[in-house]
Amino acid sequence: MRKALNENPMVQIGALALLGLLVAVIFMTRMGGGGAEPEEATEPTESAAPAAGTAAVPDAAAPAPATPVATAAPTDAAPFEAGKGLPAPVVEAHENGDVVVLYLMQEKGVEDELVEKHVELLRSRDDTTVFVSDVKDVSKYSRIAGGVSLNRVPAIVVLQPMEGELAKGETAPIPAATVSYGFRGNASVLQTVRDALYQGKQRGYDPG
Repeated sequence: MRKALNENPMVQIGALALLGLLVAVIFMTRMGGGGAEPEEATEPTESAAPAAGTAAVPDAAAPAPATPVATAAPTDAAPFEAGKGLPAPVVEAHENGDVVVLYLMQEKGVEDELVEKHVELLRSRDDTTVFVSDVKDVSKYSRIAGGVSLNRVPAIVVLQPMEGELAKGETAPIPAATVSYGFRGNASVLQTVRDALYQGKQRGYDPG
C-alpha cells in the first residue's frame, strides 16, 4: 500500500481527496452539531387584574337593602306649594304638622299588598296622614318621587312634619324626607314615622 502511494500518482490524488473529505466532515460536525437548540422564547401571560382606574365587575349585583335612604339637603328658601306633581292634600297635611307617608306600590304585587296593610294601620295615628298610590299614577307625586330619586317599588316616602306655624301668606319650606324600599313589617313601617318625628339632625329633598 505504501509502495502504491509512493509510485502511483492517481492513488496519491485519491488518498488526498479522501483525507480532505474526512477533515471537512469533522469540521462541519464540530461547528453545527453537539449543542442543544435554544428554547423558543415565550411571551409573558397577561394578568387578569383590571386596568388602573377601573374596578372589577362582580358576577352578580348584591340585592339592595330595604333600609331607609336619606335624600339630598333642601334649599331653605324653596317653597313647598301645591301644584303639578305635588297634590294640595299633601301640602295641607304637612302644613298642619302631620307626618306625611306616601306609599307607592305595584298593583297586584304580593309583596306590595302585604306592605300596604301595614301602611294603612298608620291612619289610626292622629299625627300621620297616609297617601297610597299605584306606581302607574306616580306622576301625581312626581315632585316628591323626583326629590327622593325614587327608583323602584314598593317604596315608602316619609316627610318630616313642619315645625311651628306659618305666618299669613308664608309657604312651608321643603320638608326633610326618607325613602324605604322593599318588604317591611309592621314594626319597621311604624319606625319610619318615629324617625320622622325625631327632632335630631335630618336631611331633606329637592322636589324640583
